[in-house]
Amino acid sequence: MITIDNRLKVCADMVSGNGIVCDVGTDHAYLPAYLIENNICDYAIASDINEGPLKFAQQTLIKYHIEDKIRLLKSDGLKNIPSENVSDVVIAGMGGETIAEIISATQWLKSGVNLVLQPMTRAGYLRKWLYNNGFEIAEEKAVIQDRFIYTAIRAFYSGYKFNIGKVTEIAGRINIETDAGMKYCQNQLSKINNIAMGLSKAGKTEDSQEYQRIAERLTIMMEGKMNLVSEIYTYIDSFAPFSTQEKWDNSGLLTGSMNKKVSKVLVTLDITNEVADEAAEIGAELIIAHHPVIFKPLYSLSENEPSCKLLKSGISAICVHTPYDVAEGGMSDILMNLVGFEKFEGILEITGQRNKSYGFGTIGVASQEYQVDELAKKLKNVLGCTVVRYTDGGKPIKKAAFCTGSGGNLIEAALNQGADAYITSEVKHDQWLLAKQRGISMFDCGHFHTENIGMIRLCKMLAADFSNIEFVMSEVNKDPVKYVL
Repeated sequence: MITIDNRLKVCADMVSGNGIVCDVGTDHAYLPAYLIENNICDYAIASDINEGPLKFAQQTLIKYHIEDKIRLLKSDGLKNIPSENVSDVVIAGMGGETIAEIISATQWLKSGVNLVLQPMTRAGYLRKWLYNNGFEIAEEKAVIQDRFIYTAIRAFYSGYKFNIGKVTEIAGRINIETDAGMKYCQNQLSKINNIAMGLSKAGKTEDSQEYQRIAERLTIMMEGKMNLVSEIYTYIDSFAPFSTQEKWDNSGLLTGSMNKKVSKVLVTLDITNEVADEAAEIGAELIIAHHPVIFKPLYSLSENEPSCKLLKSGISAICVHTPYDVAEGGMSDILMNLVGFEKFEGILEITGQRNKSYGFGTIGVASQEYQVDELAKKLKNVLGCTVVRYTDGGKPIKKAAFCTGSGGNLIEAALNQGADAYITSEVKHDQWLLAKQRGISMFDCGHFHTENIGMIRLCKMLAADFSNIEFVMSEVNKDPVKYVL
């Protein structure tokens, strides 16, 4: 019977077993042998960069009579690993930077592969790198082995790129309700306090104060005091300031109390009666929406009004409408990145009605030229649209303008930026004609689809930085428009 230590056992528990498991840096191949013996997977690949560990691995396979179940390969990272039918990749026992380099060099990991990662050093670097490069941490566990505390991360590629807060970078998504999780966070807190003290003694006051603030935030998290509506409001306000909302908008806390404690949050594009009922059914104390639940003045109140339903159920609502639209890394930037374009440096954003500091759209360039119908198909696949309406500008697309939601009126701004294409929604007939006349391809992907992606990303951001709160996307809020094809 094969036995493995706690450090490898937590990795084994994160393996999906849906296909072939590849263990990178396998050493003696104990982990893949354990997976085979316990029927967690039917076949595995054990790789290492050196011949020595592979010889020890061969002995393990012979000892347990599993030579036909595990393939041994010499490989630098995943360079020599065939990707066919690989469902899981385990990279344990290496530094965080090395793990990031291996992932970065392997494009096929973006095709639904379950990553099980166990960094020995620089775990914070790895966490930050994962989120910055479109990977999502689905689960993280601390484990005690002898006198050391390790962390294991389960991640996958989602395509949504964003920054995480310093507390999440340092402490991860560890469950502090476990002994190992609390000890891991206590160790991290001790390190932060030591850094702050060292910086203070060196006369670096500002740097020391920054680490003191991080220590305070981590302490608040460990004490469970981050679970308030006010904390989530402040978090959103840090990157999408509510003070930037348009004069005609109504964003912010629209129902409920800032002091309400939160354990579950429903994220949605719109707050409809169905969404209000959904929140109550799943036990959510807070809804975060893009469109305001109270937009126009209410001259009467009824039980069928979504805002009244929320109040009756004791559910708070934060709406992030135009602040999220105009934020750096906001709605249009999200659309741009998901489609595969990168921000075009030196070009002002497509400006809306406020001023040149903020914009409702953005400009991006692609690493390749797209044919018009090719980009239309990609938009449909990325956004999950039923249809994509478009007009052909008659030239390949390299530079594109993006504006989520109702952005047809910004076609002139897109033209002025020299864009080959404009991706938006709710385009009017005269705007289609203008695009055709001026030789720019324009795509209408639907209001719901261009903006719902932004709420999916916000849900992921919140889940990353508030590990003790459950964030879920609404299942009932869907495109209200039906189509006949």
